[in-house]
Amino acid sequence: MDKIAADFKDKGVDFYNVYTREPHPGEDYSEKNDDKRFDFTAKKATKTYEERQAYALEMIESFGNNRPIMIDRIGKDCVQNSLGGGAPNSLALIDREGKLVLWQAWSNAEELRAELEEMTGQ
Repeated sequence: MDKIAADFKDKGVDFYNVYTREPHPGEDYSEKNDDKRFDFTAKKATKTYEERQAYALEMIESFGNNRPIMIDRIGKDCVQNSLGGGAPNSLALIDREGKLVLWQAWSNAEELRAELEEMTGQ
């Protein structure tokens, strides 16, 4: 996503992260991903906004995220559910008029790039 964000930076496309929920609380995915940042054994599912905010800040530091981050509500009225549900890495593409152009329950960079190229005439 960083590469796509950089490629479309000057095309009027803004990228934001929405922290929805912990991907795998209590589980270790570091070996599968060959990356210690994916060891979530010390993480628990958040129950408060403050807990979610703390995890989001850790994510920014661990992964070097330089895009603005918003934190989703907890519970059934969260933004992710209103868009159709999905995984912690789901993706929404919203145009300047606020219309949902693309929803991916599991983000797909190639599909996103193709949609952005069509939208920007690239």
